[in-house]
Amino acid sequence: MTQPIANDSNLNKIVDTIGELPASPAIVSAVMGLTSNLNSKVTDVSKVLASDQSLTAKVLKLSNSSFYGRSKEVKTLQKAILILGFFTVRSMVIATSAHSMFSKGGQDGPEVQLWRHSLSTAVAARQIAKHLCHPEQQEVFIAALLHDIGKLVLIQRLPDQYQQVLTEVEGTAGEFIEVETRLLGFNHCDVASLLLEKWFFPSNLCEAILTHHHPKNSEAGRPASLAELIYLGNHMAKRLEVGFNDRRIENLAETDTASDLRLDEATLDDIYGQVAEHYTAEIGIFEDM
Repeated sequence: MTQPIANDSNLNKIVDTIGELPASPAIVSAVMGLTSNLNSKVTDVSKVLASDQSLTAKVLKLSNSSFYGRSKEVKTLQKAILILGFFTVRSMVIATSAHSMFSKGGQDGPEVQLWRHSLSTAVAARQIAKHLCHPEQQEVFIAALLHDIGKLVLIQRLPDQYQQVLTEVEGTAGEFIEVETRLLGFNHCDVASLLLEKWFFPSNLCEAILTHHHPKNSEAGRPASLAELIYLGNHMAKRLEVGFNDRRIENLAETDTASDLRLDEATLDDIYGQVAEHYTAEIGIFEDM
């Protein structure tokens, strides 16, 4: 059995080897900035996107998907941005950058399973947020998309040690954070929180990813926390069976989080039907190109 390898120094060394967001970090930064400002011009956003062929293709493909009910093909970036809106474009840019990171392991590696689970979690968390009329639905999508980025770091930087984690989790349907902590001395949430802080992501997003396995209930009268929505989206996504064979909650409605947000079994089943439909469409944006 591998001995735990991490102390704070080693954990920081692992994170420090990652570098910056891949896939045109300057473009990611520019689009994030422009789409955060509602006074920005569509022409400015389209000029930035046009400098990246991959982003251009994905934005156009999404704007032409059945979810937007277009009777005529959308052929220009400006039209696509008007259809999708700034927040959806921002989510697409983050998703594209994330997909670049998850694709490094090829089609046969655990990165593919991780990517599909991450995207399905993001779709699920966003649909739950939509049902709850949450004020930050695209932020929820981004946070949920990146909730397992710590696993990706560990797969790529500690492949032998993390293979032991994967083998035990798959063999016992165990919980990742428990197996990771025992074998490595830390878990993927610790890694993700440090990495996103290094990338200057908002502190509330870093905190949500750090605590999404054990979220605190939101205060009365306030919107659901990001951590709660990631938690529910994470477990709902497992019903799609596109990720790893780790621990699953059979009845999500019985959790404290679902109860706190007044989500009963029938409501969650209805949301799940929407999640399955949206996931099938959105995974195709990336995997059919």
